[in-house]
Amino acid sequence: MNKTVPLREVAHSRSGEKGNSSMVSVIAYDAKDYDILRDQITVEAVRKVYGSIARGPIHRYEVPSIGALNFVMEEVLEGGRSRTLAFEESGKALSSLMLTLPVEVPSGYVGRRDRDQSHPIETLAQPSGRSIRLGSATAWSRDRFSAARDLVDRGDLDYICFESMSEVTMSAAQVAKQDTGRGGAAAMAYDPYLVDRLGPILKDCKEKGIRIISNQGWLDPVGAARRIKALADSLGLPGLKVAAVTGADLTDRIADMGLKFLETGKPVADAGASIVSAEVYLGCEGIVQALRDGADVVLTTRVADACLYLGPLAFEFGWPLGNHEKMARGMVIGHLMECSAQLTGGYFADPGYKDVPGLENLGSPIAEVWDDHIRLSKVPGSGGLLTPATCKEQLLYEVGDPARYLAPDCVTNLGAVTFTQTARDEVAVHIGQLAGQKRPDTLKALVGIREGYMTEEMVIFAGPSSLQRAKMTQDLLSKRFEAVNLKAQELRFDYLGLNGVHREATPPPGQDPYEVILRVALKTQDPHEAEKLRKEIDPLAVNGVAGTGKWATSAPGSRVRSVIGLSSCLVPRDCIETQVSIL
Repeated sequence: MNKTVPLREVAHSRSGEKGNSSMVSVIAYDAKDYDILRDQITVEAVRKVYGSIARGPIHRYEVPSIGALNFVMEEVLEGGRSRTLAFEESGKALSSLMLTLPVEVPSGYVGRRDRDQSHPIETLAQPSGRSIRLGSATAWSRDRFSAARDLVDRGDLDYICFESMSEVTMSAAQVAKQDTGRGGAAAMAYDPYLVDRLGPILKDCKEKGIRIISNQGWLDPVGAARRIKALADSLGLPGLKVAAVTGADLTDRIADMGLKFLETGKPVADAGASIVSAEVYLGCEGIVQALRDGADVVLTTRVADACLYLGPLAFEFGWPLGNHEKMARGMVIGHLMECSAQLTGGYFADPGYKDVPGLENLGSPIAEVWDDHIRLSKVPGSGGLLTPATCKEQLLYEVGDPARYLAPDCVTNLGAVTFTQTARDEVAVHIGQLAGQKRPDTLKALVGIREGYMTEEMVIFAGPSSLQRAKMTQDLLSKRFEAVNLKAQELRFDYLGLNGVHREATPPPGQDPYEVILRVALKTQDPHEAEKLRKEIDPLAVNGVAGTGKWATSAPGSRVRSVIGLSSCLVPRDCIETQVSIL
């Protein structure tokens, strides 16, 4: 006899996004439960849970080596992170919806909450020979600042790496740079936190022989390198060698290369003057060359995230860039490390199901790599958690087909990867044979295109009839928008606390909520049209329904922002020239 439980009792999940697609992994807590996932978590079952927000195809990939499934849901993000009007723009909360899916288990089945959650430890032989230690200080530009200091002081590192980008980073920087000429605030073309992150550790890294690899160069790696070189001189480090890796920016020529967008098949040239940015994902070649040239600090433009780690490994071990098995080895390490504390308990904790000690003081991950062994750990004495489970979630994070993980330097079979807990907060990574295939003949480029403007406003309701008053306000605003002839390409109403995250897939509420926030968002071609939203929201304080509260943002000025749509295309590799400059 069987019983039905939510998937949350059997498996854990992580989700992320690429373009207009969300990737959602489902990973059995116990490998023996993989058959439950394989047999019951079907595409049809997933589509039923996600309902109308799953507007495109859903692809399912099996990863039995780690007891997991990986789902790619196309067209679930309403145009992608840079285009969507949805309140939750990135798809990172979609995993929690997956865990509500019902599954059948034996009547005596013990769910996750009632299980022993200790992590069995297996003793492996200590690797011999020379090893290289790499630390991950950031996962994106606005990550925590304390990690770098801890890694330098206590990590016993050879390299410290800073990942500073998301898909939208460079297009946003291009827009900020262009808007400077139209009265906007001055914008840096490299990461504005460059000095804040590297300044406090620069001298210690030089003295300890720790080399720095960072993609904080964004649109202007040479300018970033000059800034760090000047900082080094002021700190009494005149001999510090700083390298800039360039060659990714194709903004001025992408329309003339005869390419087509992958999403629509339309010529890139058709976007014409609307293109504000175009950059290709470079591989590790420029980083390797910079290290060969003796650089202490390497600042790059856009490179594939994992290549920040692959580059120093290829340099140190002398791996030929054409050896796809070695490149795949480095890509696995880089992919695990690129999101920093996501590997050590960040974005993992779920009370009662995945408990993480010391979450307020997460330790950053460290990879110790021998030519034929890999051990992951974290900063000694820090909070967080490093287990095969945290590694499995990161392994499948924002991955399409795990058997064909595409990158500039190779194609990697992530299904060949397994993990062993070798000590508390220490995991060995095992990579099977034939994990790599030769690199693609093309490189992926992201093209940012001006697609109008968007803005949002919120009004707040609490107490009896809060939902009814919020709905009344939506009807009232719709009529007033019609009266002022609002020309909106898209107009969206959300009820935060009810359906703002999972949108139309949200189950109906069991009772009337005590509080509701009505969020209104719109997209227009004309910024003056977008301004009409605030001009109708603010008067609700005296012209709306009873008890209408105002979103606590009273700053004057416009909250209208540009919409930069991201599309992708494939650029022939021989059209790209990576350049390295040493200061």
